[in-house]
Amino acid sequence: MTDTLRQSRSPLYLQIAEILRQDLDRGVWTAGELLPTISALSAQYSVAKITVRQAVKILEEEGLLESRRGRGTTVLPPPPSRDRLHLGTRLSNLADLYRGDKPALDLLEDRDADVTGELVIGTVSERGYHLLRRTHTRNGETYCVISIYFEKDVFARHEAEFRTQLALPVLVDSGDIDIARARQSLTIGKCDYGTAGLLGLAVGDPVVEVRRVICDAQDQIIYVADVTYRSDYVRLEMDLLA
Repeated sequence: MTDTLRQSRSPLYLQIAEILRQDLDRGVWTAGELLPTISALSAQYSVAKITVRQAVKILEEEGLLESRRGRGTTVLPPPPSRDRLHLGTRLSNLADLYRGDKPALDLLEDRDADVTGELVIGTVSERGYHLLRRTHTRNGETYCVISIYFEKDVFARHEAEFRTQLALPVLVDSGDIDIARARQSLTIGKCDYGTAGLLGLAVGDPVVEVRRVICDAQDQIIYVADVTYRSDYVRLEMDLLA
């Protein structure tokens, strides 16, 4: 264990805090129980007592533990579990997921822009694209940063809706938009400096990065979304027999 901890570039106290956090999540200690003593944890992980104290302090600030002089460190009831976003593997399922959802939308960019990055399906429209970059927030917590490129004609026809609603249900439900193909890719990445502040994460924290591309009947790309989700907000489910 010690060698594993010391191979990481992360400070030891942050690693110990994460180990304890994971043990709490798994129910190794339940609400009302006492955490092992600082001395016991120090010996278990072969780190200094001050390192364990720093780790415990972090979990106290997160509301997971409570320390009292002479009584030890008590495990507190876990916070209410959040509803994770189920990233489906079909466009209709994704639209159903977002339909009726009303997160707060905080606009970061609003301009004409070229689509960048790999596009595995479709061709780029000569009419160009309009970019809306924004954050989505639910229950006071920002869970994703999204850059959406709309083909300009599509954007002009539904601009008011795209600015105030989640885009996928608008696309799927609009009778004048003929969707022929859609592709989604998902990777696990690390949070960069610019995104960390928006999502309330530290640089290097795990994030889920998604690219969605939608094409019309002429195989022209009408929508591209690059989304960075907090990893603790996402769950991927696939029907293996579909």
